[in-house]
Amino acid sequence: MSGMKSPGHRRFSSFVRAGATGLALSLSLGACGGDDKGDTDATSDSTVGTQGSDATDATMSTEPTGTDGATDTDTDTDGGTAPTTGDDVPADCDAFVSPSDDDVAALQGALIDAADGDTVCMAAGTFSLNTEISISVNNLTLRGAARDQTILDFSAQDLGANGIKISGDGVTVKSFTVKETPGDGIRGDDVADITFDDVSVEWAAKESLESGAYGFYPVGSTGVVIRNSRVIGARDAGIYVGQSTNILVEDNEAYDNVAGIEIENSTGATVRRNHTYNNTAGILIFNLPGLPVQDGKHTLCYENIVENNNGNNFGIPGTSVAAVPPGVGFMILAADENELRDNIIRGNRTTGVIVVSYNEAIGLEPADDPNFDQYAEGNYIHDNSFEDNGAMPASPVDGVAGAPAADILFDGCLDPDAMAMDPALVNCLWQNGDADYLNFDLCGGLANKSTDLEPVTCQHQTLPELPAG
Repeated sequence: MSGMKSPGHRRFSSFVRAGATGLALSLSLGACGGDDKGDTDATSDSTVGTQGSDATDATMSTEPTGTDGATDTDTDTDGGTAPTTGDDVPADCDAFVSPSDDDVAALQGALIDAADGDTVCMAAGTFSLNTEISISVNNLTLRGAARDQTILDFSAQDLGANGIKISGDGVTVKSFTVKETPGDGIRGDDVADITFDDVSVEWAAKESLESGAYGFYPVGSTGVVIRNSRVIGARDAGIYVGQSTNILVEDNEAYDNVAGIEIENSTGATVRRNHTYNNTAGILIFNLPGLPVQDGKHTLCYENIVENNNGNNFGIPGTSVAAVPPGVGFMILAADENELRDNIIRGNRTTGVIVVSYNEAIGLEPADDPNFDQYAEGNYIHDNSFEDNGAMPASPVDGVAGAPAADILFDGCLDPDAMAMDPALVNCLWQNGDADYLNFDLCGGLANKSTDLEPVTCQHQTLPELPAG
């Protein structure tokens, strides 16, 4: 059946299809642990050792694939027998899955049987899943009844590193919630045209090291869209895009994470109309050393509300995100030619925007990468609204910037090998209302701090927006 689209709609409950599908399912579940360690993958900046995903070793036994004794079946159009459900199947669904006594078998079985371009629909209700669910076909849509009606609960997961792992191109996940994964919520590695739409990833415990590292984790990908979605409680970044290109992150909500949104070692991102609050930091634009893709740039952030990001940092010690002080609105780290405009930035107790080089003095591990450019240059921050930032800065910012701290902080570090006074390398400020500013001269030993706006009052060419998708 795999690869062939049967006429009519396919329905799944707790039964496992006989024959090739049953065999394929058992093989799939047996392979989920493997070398994929979710938030401990080498491509991540947070290679944080062992966490919840450590329990997902490949030596764990797989879920049995027998039937549950139910007898309510109908005859499938391909000659097999499939159970019926009482649910109405939407007309545009190629397969329909309802909660059952064996949700792993039902859902993974539908995804194994799916052909390229299929839509697999999930009914309202809670699916109890103890293993990673994988999507490997291209142009597939996995869709729930609504974000707060279809729930994928991974609280009993003991096999596989992530909640959902995507390896097919052109995949869309839509209108459901993922809860309590020990690793990343939904992950896509080296894929093209991946879309997260109206999806929530949540961990109920507040500031818990037992939460997964990332809600959404597309990495090494091109054509990433994350929209109308929500992440709550990630111990690294709620919405993360790493080492990727052509990215759109719009109309999302992120709170109670360490970082609300993080764009890392990526080029060509538009981040717009998001609301980040009650995180340690609202939005991060990072370049980190030691990763296969470097020199990320050209992230455009506009019309975001970045407010009250004052949560404790519960990131794993030694990771880059663990060095972010609580109370930061935006942070640009070692990234060039990014643009922040028309954002509302308020109530962040350490600072509204901080632009810094990659430096051990701010708590980061040594770069140890001769090809890494540690300096943040050519960034453009303009036409933003600042209010009530910097009232009670956290360490180490309090020690270098004083209290209260300015709305906008630069570390003053310049590349000694760059052409002196090159206008393209200046981090420019323009028309940010009454926002105050401090260059705290980190690389000069804090000797020549300056609040003089004149050297940074300038303009750069604005970045193009990505298509709406």
